[in-house]
Amino acid sequence: MSTLTKTILPVMAAEMNGTSTLPLLYDIGRPNPDYEGPDSVLGDDDGLWLGYSGVTSAFPYQTQDNYSHAVPREGLDCYVLENEHLRAIFVPEAGGKLWSLFDKDAGRELLFANHVYRPAYLALRNAWASGGVEWNCGATVGHHPYTCETIFTATLSSEQSGIGCPVLRFYSYERIRAVTHQMDFYLPSDARFLHCRMRVVNDSQRETGMYWWSNIAVPSDPAARCVVPADGAYTPLAGGIGCVSVPEFNNVDITYPTNNPVAVDYFFKTYENHRYYTSHLGADGYGLVQTSTSRLKGRKLFVWGRGQGGAKWQEFLSGDDGRGNYNAGSYCEIQCGLAHTQYEILPMPPKTAWEWIEYYGPMQADPEKIHGDWHGAQAEVEARFDEMAPLCEMEKELIDTKAMALTAVPAEIFGEGWAALENLRRDKRGKPHLCPHLDFGEIGEEQRMWANLLRTGSLNTMDDDDAVAPISYQRRWEWRRLLEVAAKGPDLYYWKTHYMLACAYMAEGEIEDAEKALERSALCHVNAWNTYARAELLRIKGDTCAAAQTMLSAAGMAPGDDSLCKMTARMLANAGMWDVLSEFTESRTERQKALPRIRYYRALAAERLNQLALAETLLYADGGLQIPDIQEGEVSITNLWFDLEEKKAKRDGRPFDREKAKPPKFFDFRMFVVD
Repeated sequence: MSTLTKTILPVMAAEMNGTSTLPLLYDIGRPNPDYEGPDSVLGDDDGLWLGYSGVTSAFPYQTQDNYSHAVPREGLDCYVLENEHLRAIFVPEAGGKLWSLFDKDAGRELLFANHVYRPAYLALRNAWASGGVEWNCGATVGHHPYTCETIFTATLSSEQSGIGCPVLRFYSYERIRAVTHQMDFYLPSDARFLHCRMRVVNDSQRETGMYWWSNIAVPSDPAARCVVPADGAYTPLAGGIGCVSVPEFNNVDITYPTNNPVAVDYFFKTYENHRYYTSHLGADGYGLVQTSTSRLKGRKLFVWGRGQGGAKWQEFLSGDDGRGNYNAGSYCEIQCGLAHTQYEILPMPPKTAWEWIEYYGPMQADPEKIHGDWHGAQAEVEARFDEMAPLCEMEKELIDTKAMALTAVPAEIFGEGWAALENLRRDKRGKPHLCPHLDFGEIGEEQRMWANLLRTGSLNTMDDDDAVAPISYQRRWEWRRLLEVAAKGPDLYYWKTHYMLACAYMAEGEIEDAEKALERSALCHVNAWNTYARAELLRIKGDTCAAAQTMLSAAGMAPGDDSLCKMTARMLANAGMWDVLSEFTESRTERQKALPRIRYYRALAAERLNQLALAETLLYADGGLQIPDIQEGEVSITNLWFDLEEKKAKRDGRPFDREKAKPPKFFDFRMFVVD
């Protein structure tokens, strides 16, 4: 019998503490009209969609960067799908993440089920938490905008679903591409696999770019092998993206994840017209497998490597397990995508739905075959799949469950109100709603001024307070057009409309138009927010010193705003204005000086100004400086340790070799160094 229940997952969790007050403009680089996408050293028969339909910024989403490293919350709301053989736990506030998949027959967990919910900066909007399975539908590469956000959630009873078992449904509206993605999960009675029916819809009249990767975390196991249907893999090489042999590359069998010495991505060149799958099978031939219908052809392996930095990252995302075991968070990722690589975005035609089914579950294979000849290992996995889940039956299931996927049920948990706003816009134009069977609820506070723009032609809701940061932004051409009309009419003298236009122009690389819009906004009224945007514009144009000075002015207009405080320190450091940075950070309130990012910039300024005792105190206080939202690949703390130790050695007249020195693990975030 299959059941679906709502309960509490007993894990400790961080507080997200809302979003940044600043629009996400700081990820915009200087426009480069000559950029053609990532370099490639591939042959002309690979046909990868490198550089197609790239998006230069995650704007209009706002950054989730206010969380701490502490995990004070106890328990997460979750849904549990269960039958005689499997128990699957999902968390709506983590983007619908599959937190745990437990094999009841074997008594074994199949995923890396993290014992905490602790984000770090690995996603488009900053916050991302390790573990489980997440499904990334987004505008561009990386973890999707709702990975640490509550997602729309609905349930279908066995009677409503029409397939003989209950269904758990998650869905959301992606704002940059204006596409909807829907995920229906079910466990038929006696099924050995979790069934996942995916649906992505572009119901506009325009082609759009589409990106999808299912991201699966499995516990690190030195004896486990990742068996996939491929003899080659795409990976970064000298000169660009190239293809290497599988299973062995550089005399290393890369299909054993822990063999790989440094952090690396391998995107497997899967066989054409073949069954698509991935797996992580241990010494006994047992482990997690995933397979899909034909649309989801990409497969990938990501590892953190064997270095101290990779171990630090995994520990950073999980801590210990409550029993002093700091290896509890050690994992690798096996992933599945629409394209061969994550460097690609595919063209999705207008008025189109892409659908596929994924299965997740345990497999017991012959260990001698799994850990023997590569093609023999593939044949063994495929033979077991043919017994357990014939591909023809999966393709038939995709067709047979179409009616279920289009069955309308009310939402139990609501996500953001942007789809509801889009439906209001469509109502205004006499157009049909987004995926009418999905309940997108009503607009919220973030959408209110945009609804006013639709209704009245003006963004001004007559309750404007420029001391409070705007709480939302728009980017798509439909909204830009409405803003442009308002800016020439009723909002001619309204600062916020011109400011909103400037931000949207910047996100699209239209720098001259952004500059003009910001000038008009400032003529209407100068405040912290359009001054911040002016600083970002100067940075994009390459004038880092002027950008930092302008940012300093913005912070002075709203001294209590933590986002402005952190961004000002960042810009002053980028400009090398160490005296000003020191004065700025030391003049903040005690609460702001305690912010980890500000503490880092205080220490950095002290080190650059040769105030070594102060720098060391700030670096080592409270057990050592940790920045909760340190970015993947960021080695700022590590480099500060190196620079400080080198200066101390010079001061004390002793040698220091940066190449041989090894930072304390607490400060070492280098992912590409082999111990």
